[in-house]
Amino acid sequence: MNWVTIRRYAHYNVPALHQWGQRVSSLREITQKDIEDILSSRTGEQARSLPASLRSLFRALKRERVIFRDPARGVSVASTVNAPRRIPSDRLVGLLDKAPTAMAKVVVALVAIHALGPQEIRHQLLTGLDRPAGRLVVRRRFGDHVVYLDELTMKLLSDWLRARAERWPRSTNPHLIVTQVTAVDPNGPPVSKDGLRLVFRRLGIQPRRLRIDRLLDEAHETADPVHLMRVFGISDTTALKYVRAAHPHRFGPEPTQA
Repeated sequence: MNWVTIRRYAHYNVPALHQWGQRVSSLREITQKDIEDILSSRTGEQARSLPASLRSLFRALKRERVIFRDPARGVSVASTVNAPRRIPSDRLVGLLDKAPTAMAKVVVALVAIHALGPQEIRHQLLTGLDRPAGRLVVRRRFGDHVVYLDELTMKLLSDWLRARAERWPRSTNPHLIVTQVTAVDPNGPPVSKDGLRLVFRRLGIQPRRLRIDRLLDEAHETADPVHLMRVFGISDTTALKYVRAAHPHRFGPEPTQA
């Protein structure tokens, strides 16, 4: 290899070696699971480049007979790089307490507890909320999804609807979430994308990351893709993706697509 490639591979490998070095004394002790775990903890350029550099390292060590088996040989790059990751738990603590308004608290709860997407929340209609039954019907492209609301979300929704009625008693906007602009607009538009983004920007977290964390949390608890499909209304492919990410030791590497 030329020195540019060696230097680039070392840049990605050395942090992984330091991390392993805290608990093992030889690379002979590294297993395929160790490699999968460290790949799943990386994002961005590290996630894209580390698999190739680790494969090169262990291939060379085996060729030189420093190790007897290559733990990186069976690792699927696709399954590790594309796997969703959980956000640090300390970033989730107190999010609802930090949300400044009743509307913001509801929006955060719908993402953090029920894994709804921002677009779904923007277009959610008041008629989809059945408070006596504790259900929220979310319209999706391939069929409605029924969200069974927990006690906390029900309370936050009640607080929000009361605040909305007090502030804009004559509003005819049919959407569940409104702002001071959309509440009085006779055309009844949904809240803007920027209006919803502002809620999460103030909290320092992205709604997509929050939704991923919720799905992973449930996958860690159940390891049942059918359960995820029923609770969150996601596809079987997506559900399996999260179960694989939460329990990589239970699955072999995914087949590489041609």
